[in-house]
Amino acid sequence: MQLDLLIFPEFSTVMPVLLPIAFAVLTAVLASLILVITKKETRRLPAIIAVIGFAVSLLYVYFLGLEVWANDAATFVWSYAGETYSGPMGVVLAADKFSVVLMGLFTFMGLVVSLYSIGYMKEDSGLTQYYVLLMIMVGAMNGVVISGDLFTLFVFYETMSICSFVLVAFRRNWEGIEAAIKYLMMSAIGSTLILLSASYLYGLTGTLNLGAMATALSTSNDPLIPILVAIMTAGFGVKAAIIPFAAWLADAHPAAPSGISAMLSAVVIKVGVYGIIRMNVILFSPVIVNWPLLLGIIAAVTMTAGNFYALTQTDLKRMLAYSSITQIGFILFSFGTATAFGYQSGIFYIIIHALTKGLLFLCAGAFLHAIGSRDLDDLRGIGKKMPIVGTFFAIGILSLMGMPPLAGFFSKLLILLAGVQAGGYYLVFTIIAVFNALFALGYYLRMMSTVWFSPVSKAAENAHRPGISMLVGMGILALALVVIGIYPGPVFNLAADAGTALMNGDFITAILSALTP
Repeated sequence: MQLDLLIFPEFSTVMPVLLPIAFAVLTAVLASLILVITKKETRRLPAIIAVIGFAVSLLYVYFLGLEVWANDAATFVWSYAGETYSGPMGVVLAADKFSVVLMGLFTFMGLVVSLYSIGYMKEDSGLTQYYVLLMIMVGAMNGVVISGDLFTLFVFYETMSICSFVLVAFRRNWEGIEAAIKYLMMSAIGSTLILLSASYLYGLTGTLNLGAMATALSTSNDPLIPILVAIMTAGFGVKAAIIPFAAWLADAHPAAPSGISAMLSAVVIKVGVYGIIRMNVILFSPVIVNWPLLLGIIAAVTMTAGNFYALTQTDLKRMLAYSSITQIGFILFSFGTATAFGYQSGIFYIIIHALTKGLLFLCAGAFLHAIGSRDLDDLRGIGKKMPIVGTFFAIGILSLMGMPPLAGFFSKLLILLAGVQAGGYYLVFTIIAVFNALFALGYYLRMMSTVWFSPVSKAAENAHRPGISMLVGMGILALALVVIGIYPGPVFNLAADAGTALMNGDFITAILSALTP
């Protein structure tokens, strides 16, 4: 099948952004009409539209991938007043292989969470708002990774953030509202830092277009540049939950509905990682400013602190949340090598971590849905009462531990090899990463032992099995981890191509090509 068989092939680059938002609008309109006509809130229709919307969006991501793999990149240009675009003042949306991989991951996780939420959210009210916000959030995330200028990127970034704030507090209980306020306040600080760095970069280069900015900065030795690297890294680092900006995550992940917890851990924090990586790689030469060393230090601190925090938790979702901080450290460690293999391994780790942590939060949600508690004491032996979900949970934990033949084994092995390959001072960070990988086994084994090998608690005695839609959502992710673990080649090849594109600057090349009249 060719790209031109699709509707609006000329908009292929922007369709993964427009489609989720369009389906969100459709959901809101149809739900409002039904409410006016029947005086009752529709419950299943928003979920059905969301599943269809994400499926169609994923199809467009696939065909965009075909175009990008054939041509290295794809662009969409919007110019003011409909004039022919001939300068860096218009909006350029560019997709390289890195962008496509992330868009596919975001959209796929949106599809899985929509399926899962059919059963998990069936007792909640306001489902129209839930699915509308979820679709807009994914559309905005897709927009972030194809934005060719800092203004457009910031608009999409803030749209994603606003949706995630509201979704954290969706159930309007005290825990969720408190977590959302903390998330909002810390994200506002991060956004301010991004704006501050962007304004200084505009002053240095005279443009917000990333292609033109990269060209201008390539020959600049301005003493402000190291400071701007630190400020921008910190700004995106708030969303990425790096230490010391991760305080919001430990509250937001447990408080949110479990489908949203999965999205936050699997993909939303990866948007912050994207910002850190994309801005440093394309704008700042490591010869001029040693940002790989900065990332190595941040990675070492983040993975170590995340592990120590996780070790002391008694709340399953909080433990998983702190584990996500540790995993962000591993991801930044890989990108900090500033090598092609490091980028390839880092992207592969992003994919596998998204699938793994998404699965674990969905399983935690199924446990919570069954017994009404996240406390490890209440969850003792629940795997015996919920064997299917318990098996899925075991797959996720074993993958997170890096046990063969699951996907987590290859992802962890590859980033450690990338650290060894980088050599020099990076060997110190590699030793720290190995230590943290082993240290994390302590609380991973604790979670596994609690769910499967402990006597069944009084709370777990009355656990009920989840609905089909929840099992399907978890099953898709569990199956993916097993299949990729047995046959990692196709997924790693995608990650390898994406890492090579990041290393070669295909994103900037596409933007600069679009600048030509």
